[in-house]
Amino acid sequence: MTHSSSDAPSDEELACRARHGCAASFEELVRRYQAPVLHFLRHRGSRTDAEDLLQETFLRAYVNLDRYRDKWRFAVRLFTIARRIGIDHHRRRLVVSESTELDAIQSPGPGPSAIAAQEDDRRCLWDLADLVLSDDERTALWLHYVEDMPIREIATVLDRSWVAVKTMLFRARRRLLPLIREEASEGRAGSSAESQGGRPTAELLGVEVGHG
Repeated sequence: MTHSSSDAPSDEELACRARHGCAASFEELVRRYQAPVLHFLRHRGSRTDAEDLLQETFLRAYVNLDRYRDKWRFAVRLFTIARRIGIDHHRRRLVVSESTELDAIQSPGPGPSAIAAQEDDRRCLWDLADLVLSDDERTALWLHYVEDMPIREIATVLDRSWVAVKTMLFRARRRLLPLIREEASEGRAGSSAESQGGRPTAELLGVEVGHG
């Protein structure tokens, strides 16, 4: 994702200005990235608290502007912070959930209507990904196909080698493909299995869904 044109400063220029005290420059960065980062946090499993985590992401980015260097795009730095905040939040929730695990087990299961709604949700690519992919695989997939982030930049966000990220994307696609084909065989791959951007799941990943 690139936010630059002949008449607008690049993200990196804005970050540099913000580092030197220009509040308006950082406000412009927030305007540019609040929606993409919010979607990223929601699809990493922090849907109910995503807005709070978004604010924390931008606050941490602002406080640590002096550590930012334009070796990497500002987007890489921002998504790296968002990922780390999401991981920390997930760990805190695990600690809380362990204390109430018995109550959760004893509570009644969802009714038929709730189950049907859950099944519909799972026909979305990212819900399918939640079922079969690791956290890093989902993150790599999202950054590559939704944020159009190059593999080497994803490697920076995940603190992995670019070879590891390429392997991760390949395995994630291979793991999702049978599920996408199953959706297609049921005649719903092009309708209910829509992605965030309105594209069918198979088209988003650039794969064929034929049965050959």
